[in-house]
Amino acid sequence: MQMTTTAFTLDTDIGTDVDDLLAIAMILGSPELDLEAVCTVYGDVHLRAQIVAAVFSTVGRPAPPIALGERETRSGREVWWPGHEGETIADLTAHTYAADRDGVAELAAAATIAAIGPLTDIAAAVETDGHGIRRIVMMGGEFTAGVVEHNIRCDVAAADAVFRSGVPTLAVGLEQTERIRLAHAELDRIADAGPLGAMIGAEMRRFWSFAEQDYNVPHDPIAVLTLARPDLFEVAQGEITVQTDGVDAGRTRFTPGAGPHSIVVDMDADAVAAEILGRILRAAQIRP
Repeated sequence: MQMTTTAFTLDTDIGTDVDDLLAIAMILGSPELDLEAVCTVYGDVHLRAQIVAAVFSTVGRPAPPIALGERETRSGREVWWPGHEGETIADLTAHTYAADRDGVAELAAAATIAAIGPLTDIAAAVETDGHGIRRIVMMGGEFTAGVVEHNIRCDVAAADAVFRSGVPTLAVGLEQTERIRLAHAELDRIADAGPLGAMIGAEMRRFWSFAEQDYNVPHDPIAVLTLARPDLFEVAQGEITVQTDGVDAGRTRFTPGAGPHSIVVDMDADAVAAEILGRILRAAQIRP
């Protein structure tokens, strides 16, 4: 049987939380996913692009087009920049990419987008005349407890623009992603799996130290996995809105029924965790 592939463009704030790196590794280990381009968003987008280039160099694969997106938020909120981005990656400045591509233009030309960072680039793309976006899969929001999730908080105005655009969007909220942990056993297996595994392991340990925890939540890999294994997820159709002001600014709400949006309401958590780990380990076996 011929395998069906899904082509998409990734928009990422890789470098802060290690889950963006985990997502790219998972993509590399997913033959049914066709990564057409990677765009970086939020803060030092050049450094983030160098991290993307370093990942592909480590496994000896040519990188897809890498494009720089928006540095600043449209809401005016200050970029959250802990300062540890990329510090565990040796010779990071030696990793180069073609710098002549515009991130928003790349996204506007894509039919499917996986958004795993603040939605600043995506907002600009859906507002581009003649854009070709038909579907957005995103990690963001929280739909049960009223928690303001990080990607939404970082640029509430951008999130509002994306949801109001009417582009079909599947959101994987914090209440779902928090169900899965990658802890010491998973870190050890990844870190022992070749150069890419060592890179990921170092970044996992660095983030654990920063966050004062001993596990990772694979928020972004879960969202991307919906493209490869939609059968593992239960979704509900409706409309997502975001509160744009007041003390609850950034709070997302979902109204079931007719609407352009959907959210993940359940998943086979054990299978999702196994798929993520297995695909990351598969990618780590790639040799230059």
